[in-house]
Amino acid sequence: MSRRDNWIMLLDPAWPPADERPPPAEAVVGGWLLDDDGEPGRFHPNPAYQPSARDVPTDPVDAALRLIVAGTVDADALMPTLLDAMVDVALDEQDRPVVAPAPDGVPCVLVVTAAAHRRRVAVERWRQIALPEVVDLLPEGVDVLLNPGGPASTRVLRDALEGGR
Repeated sequence: MSRRDNWIMLLDPAWPPADERPPPAEAVVGGWLLDDDGEPGRFHPNPAYQPSARDVPTDPVDAALRLIVAGTVDADALMPTLLDAMVDVALDEQDRPVVAPAPDGVPCVLVVTAAAHRRRVAVERWRQIALPEVVDLLPEGVDVLLNPGGPASTRVLRDALEGGR
């Protein structure tokens, strides 16, 4: 991690910690904007970030999802991280959330936690919002599919999101 102006930045693990130069944009995972009291807000992923390796998570939510899928942590670890993040919602031509089936066939709004996940979704329009706002966009009976096609793609139940906000 690195502090710069009023941001706390999360850096790619391959960026040399002893390097005094500012990291290039593609080495900055994202960051937390600090408020006037120095408290961090929601995590904002950096759209220019390029993970240094395939097994490097793109953001804190992706890291939590990978740990959950690997069985390293319990699924309860996801919600606090998810509620602290800005996410991108896939939109159609009318600016409505894109609904598509999850691998188990359940209809879901497609949501990514970092720009690096967008390339796996054939959608050109995106809207960045805080996760609690996603619930307001969900049609009845629709869940959220996080990072579709990614190494830790996960369906999050609408009820879990409603209960977490």
